[in-house]
Amino acid sequence: MLEQSAQTLSFSTVAAAEKTAVLKSTALYTGLRITMSYLDAGGVAQNPFECINKIVVDVPEYGNNSRRIDLSGNTVASLPLLSQLGCMDSQDAASATSITSTDPTSVTASTTGFCYFDLPINKLNLDEDLRVTISAVVDNAADVLEVAFAFLDYPMREVFFRVYDTGATTSHQQWFPADGTLQGASITQYDAAWAPGIANTFVYSARDDDVTKISLNGEQSTTYANPEVLMGGTDEIVSGGPAGVSTSWAAYDNYGMFKNFPQLSGAQYINIDSSASEPFLIVGVMSDA
Repeated sequence: MLEQSAQTLSFSTVAAAEKTAVLKSTALYTGLRITMSYLDAGGVAQNPFECINKIVVDVPEYGNNSRRIDLSGNTVASLPLLSQLGCMDSQDAASATSITSTDPTSVTASTTGFCYFDLPINKLNLDEDLRVTISAVVDNAADVLEVAFAFLDYPMREVFFRVYDTGATTSHQQWFPADGTLQGASITQYDAAWAPGIANTFVYSARDDDVTKISLNGEQSTTYANPEVLMGGTDEIVSGGPAGVSTSWAAYDNYGMFKNFPQLSGAQYINIDSSASEPFLIVGVMSDA
């Protein structure tokens, strides 16, 4: 069973408002469930996640890596994927969020007015409280976005995430911090930018051949001159790899590096080359060094 937090957040302004919840618990926990509900004065079905502008989950006992999740702007779109990547297996990943990770702004039966995200935390002590900072907007002044929290206690990966937005580029080198160990990465091209609000139309790019090379640390064994060989990598981890399914990452310009990922210490980098100037989101799954 879940243990609900007494703390909640409420947003009711059409301009961005930032609020922080300080979450206390009577027992250690492995994860945090963040639920969102949108109360629309006009009674229109909405996806509450569309309204998020920033989300930071800070767990103080992890020191330099206390920001387990730190998303703003375009990187907010990756939150559903982070929920899935924090799970131990594809079965748990399937229910880790109610949002379709490949189409995060869509409104479906499972997200109409409500949505949730299960995130890995692995709380180490009860002396320091977890902090969640969220910036959000609503569509009309009479609308209300409610955010509630609950603590989870089932096995989740002991990881945190670093997510980067490259902007439009034909070549990009992304370094990951040396105070963590890179466990895997997802690289996804997107078309439309994240624009908080009900009219949010963020979208990932359909599969194309713009990406010409992906390299991990410049090593020959982890350099891919035909990066399409990585197209199934993310699906292998989050869903078991449903080839041809419209909601699978294989249908999008996504490249996953997870299985048999080399366990190396120190700073590491991923280099992307593209034949056209395109923007990418790079998700790094990190463990504490």
